[in-house]
Amino acid sequence: LEGFAQAMQSEMEIMWAAKLGLSAFDAELFNELGALMVHTPVDYTLFFRELSQIPGEIGPLKKSFYTDSNGAGAAAKPLYETEPERMEKLWSDWLSKWRSLIGDADHSHSLDGVSEQMKRVNPKYTMREWLVAPAYQQAAMGDYSLVRELQAVMTQPYGEQSDEVEEKYNRLKPSEFFNAGGVSH
Repeated sequence: LEGFAQAMQSEMEIMWAAKLGLSAFDAELFNELGALMVHTPVDYTLFFRELSQIPGEIGPLKKSFYTDSNGAGAAAKPLYETEPERMEKLWSDWLSKWRSLIGDADHSHSLDGVSEQMKRVNPKYTMREWLVAPAYQQAAMGDYSLVRELQAVMTQPYGEQSDEVEEKYNRLKPSEFFNAGGVSH
């Protein structure tokens, strides 16, 4: 059992390194990111896809952050909202640290190459219950159009799709689904 746990840990580290565009897992960087994500509720799919663009500053990543203004509605406000300046600095520091680790120090790969590799492991589109539940409800009434639409989108989860598809499926969960039973996660 111990060997299985070690193998699983190793596979997880390989996966996280790939998602972060790193040639090797960096536990300190990963743990810092985890702590930031605890204090800044984020949509993981949007976050990692935006990170795949190799942003030079925190602005583009903010589209993955949930706040009261976009419907997070948590009982206790996250630090990102109660201490925004501090959290901005922590995020910026993490981003700088991450960029230095993926940088072209050994000239073996460019940032464009890292971005492309990251896009191959960080999907832009994923099945989300708040998308699937309405499709099932429509299908139960004989209308399969939304099921077919989702199927078409999900056949290319890593690809760039139309602006219409991006607007509809590459976004934060709408506020009305935050506390809806069965579609809140």
